[in-house]
Amino acid sequence: MWRDYHNTEYAVEDGILYLKVTYPELAFAPPRGLEAGIETYERIIEYCKQIESPTLIRSVSETVLERLLTMFPESKARTDRAWSDYLYLSGDLINLAGRRFSGQRNHINRFMKEHMEWSFERITADNTNDAKMLIEKNARENVKDSSAYIEGSIKALEVLENFEIYGQLGGVLYVGGEAVGVSLGEIVGDTLFIHTEKADTTYHGSYPMLMNQFARKFANEDTVYINREEDDGVEGLRASKMSYHPVALLDKYKVELH
Repeated sequence: MWRDYHNTEYAVEDGILYLKVTYPELAFAPPRGLEAGIETYERIIEYCKQIESPTLIRSVSETVLERLLTMFPESKARTDRAWSDYLYLSGDLINLAGRRFSGQRNHINRFMKEHMEWSFERITADNTNDAKMLIEKNARENVKDSSAYIEGSIKALEVLENFEIYGQLGGVLYVGGEAVGVSLGEIVGDTLFIHTEKADTTYHGSYPMLMNQFARKFANEDTVYINREEDDGVEGLRASKMSYHPVALLDKYKVELH
């Protein structure tokens, strides 16, 4: 989804996938492959020397960071709270049980009481246009001075226009036949990732309702976690995501290899 925004390029060599990105500085994602050892990173270092650029590895997990610092002990690493992913137990977001989720349940109950004709439907060819219209409306009514926010809306539309190719999961929240929320994501291993959440806030409780229905619809018996990704340093979004009581904040690091 973010290939254009980050000017992503890829190469496959000796069974290793390399991803070069711009953040806005040139960097690499951790290489993917069964034998992505020290020589793999040395190849990246040599490439960066040739183009006279620092060797930066982005979106590094704590596990990969430990390996990198073992291989290259002089490297420098830093993280930023705005980059951390919010990880929740799937059962928590599905059931919203206990006093700690009373606020979310109150918002959802009010939504259902005020809009008894609500429904939540899986995205198909029949309702893709409804989802696109909601995202376009959300973009018009929530103009932000953020290129990433604008790109997120553009790429959500691209996913909807090529839904079978992307292979994502998607759902539309309706009130009286009108789309008031859209969510997109996918399951990777034991985790349901939520990539996109857009809702019409004139409907009180639309965001809690959307999140809860998406979790109920798409988390399966093997889904242990739900990852709602980062908050980009937006205070309101941070407060909202913290209110759902994540079990972990997954830090991501930028590492300069030496």
